[in-house]
Amino acid sequence: MKEKHLYYLAGVFVVLLIIYFITKPRHTTVNLDEFVQTIVFGVSKDDVKSIDIYKESSEEKPIKMAFKKVEDQWHITTKYNCKAQESSIDRLLEAILEMTGKVRSSDPKHFEKYKISDELGVHLILKDEADKPLANLIFGKKGEEQSAGFVRFGGKEKVYFVDKNILSNLSIHGEVDTVTVLKDNSFIELQAVDQDKDELEIVGLVANGKQMVIKKIEKEVEVVNDDSTTSMEKQTAWVLLKGKQEIELEQKEVDSFLGDVTNIRAQKVIDRIGNSLADLNKNAKYGLGRARNVVVFKAPGGQQQNVVFGKEYEKDKGYFMHVQYDGLVYHLNKSTYDKIFKWAEELPKKTKK
Repeated sequence: MKEKHLYYLAGVFVVLLIIYFITKPRHTTVNLDEFVQTIVFGVSKDDVKSIDIYKESSEEKPIKMAFKKVEDQWHITTKYNCKAQESSIDRLLEAILEMTGKVRSSDPKHFEKYKISDELGVHLILKDEADKPLANLIFGKKGEEQSAGFVRFGGKEKVYFVDKNILSNLSIHGEVDTVTVLKDNSFIELQAVDQDKDELEIVGLVANGKQMVIKKIEKEVEVVNDDSTTSMEKQTAWVLLKGKQEIELEQKEVDSFLGDVTNIRAQKVIDRIGNSLADLNKNAKYGLGRARNVVVFKAPGGQQQNVVFGKEYEKDKGYFMHVQYDGLVYHLNKSTYDKIFKWAEELPKKTKK
């Protein structure tokens, strides 16, 4: 083959090689930061067993609110370990776990702009049953829209603009960097007494030292069957105990009484009475030491449970109430108190004719 043909073929080869490299498919990379994404993923509501919320502060008193789930009940461990509203916790967790957004910044120099530094932001940590963090979040200022906000992960630099304003779930409505206290009022469960009347056998009411006790009994009654024959059937009824007597009451009136005493909603939780030295004087402080006003509950085979009413916390406003089996002390308004203790006089008159 002639030399010029070789040069010709070499030139063709080079051209083809260039065309190959120009037209060769290239792997393109996708920048996820440019897309809307779920912020907290791989975590379900059932995984979360405790929630710590705090803001860094130089003050002695910490700016903190904490929740812990024991069995099926959430408690506010920073508020006398009182019960928390299930619905409020659910709304908070759902907002966090459904939160989506996209990266707004990856540079720490913008932390102050979004008020999302460790010092300025509000920290929220979700933990599992072993107290291991599932998500460590820091929330900055509210977004341009009231329903939006800014968040980053603790120890990370990316700031996300998200479609949820978690601060509103935490009752933070001002500027995040000015927060000096975390309000827990919207999380407190004020249903102080919540007894299942169908599970009870005895209910007692002591009013000014005078005792009234009702008991659930089982009795046989004659019933008319569909075929017009009669038969004996066991039914339950509530009776008033008076000495050795069992006086049958109007069941409609008993139901009203039980509705008032087994479901008591308080105004405010103010303290917990335990067994420490610091608790020794609390009974006297709230007028509970020699209480003359008490509601008593007892289930078959169970321990007696007492709700003790103390002195007025403010004239004509209401009374202190100690739910002994929970250990919590509440403010109870006067109208609810009066509705309960009117039965001491009224129920014994509602005998079955």
